[in-house]
Amino acid sequence: MTRWMVFGRREYAEPLRQEGVVEAIEVSAASDAAVATHGLDWVEMVLVPERAIRWVLGEPEGNSSEPSDTARLG
Repeated sequence: MTRWMVFGRREYAEPLRQEGVVEAIEVSAASDAAVATHGLDWVEMVLVPERAIRWVLGEPEGNSSEPSDTARLG
């Protein structure tokens, strides 16, 4: 199971913002989970595998615990 960070924006003038995290075995299932959780009201939505993130300065607090906004789909 892979954790995917979900980023999106509703207008092109806005920066991408992290909207949550989904867990899925493959990217197509992660895409389905992101849409099911966050809807289609976006001009752009991006998935980034959490393992691809490289922290430059520290890590967010509570990184080892499961976030409450995690959606799972196999």
